[in-house]
Amino acid sequence: MSKRYLKRVRNISPESSHNGYMLNYKMVMSLKGPNFIEPAFANICFEKNAKVEGVVHELAEADLDRIVASVGETYELIEAPVTFKNKTVLAKTLRCKKSTTEEFPASKRYMKILIAAAIENKLSSDYVKFLKNKKSVYYPVLSEMFAIRVYFWVKIRAR
Repeated sequence: MSKRYLKRVRNISPESSHNGYMLNYKMVMSLKGPNFIEPAFANICFEKNAKVEGVVHELAEADLDRIVASVGETYELIEAPVTFKNKTVLAKTLRCKKSTTEEFPASKRYMKILIAAAIENKLSSDYVKFLKNKKSVYYPVLSEMFAIRVYFWVKIRAR
């Protein structure tokens, strides 16, 4: 999640944010969505010699609790080694409880959020390209209507 997204949608201001990465994990679109309009969401899974990039946010415990509550019961909070600022620490992250490497296309709406966050946070160009190459789906009108519903659902759960 980008710092701007956390503030705008979830009303959370991290104490600090840093680009980082996790070795031996990869990002997959393996969490099945609720319907054909939002068919999949991001997850991480173990894969030897893989690397997933992202942003490490220092959050208040109450803010982390709100994020966990807003993503639902499908995800679990885990601790994993994350490298940033030339050091590796155990950090908390979310992972789907039912981890799989099988990939599904995500919505164009969801991929735009991930790509914009990667660019905003200056993740590597290779990682942005990796995200842009993910398969996505878009259904005119239906996708737009569902995007509005998802926005308010997240905003309400993040209170």
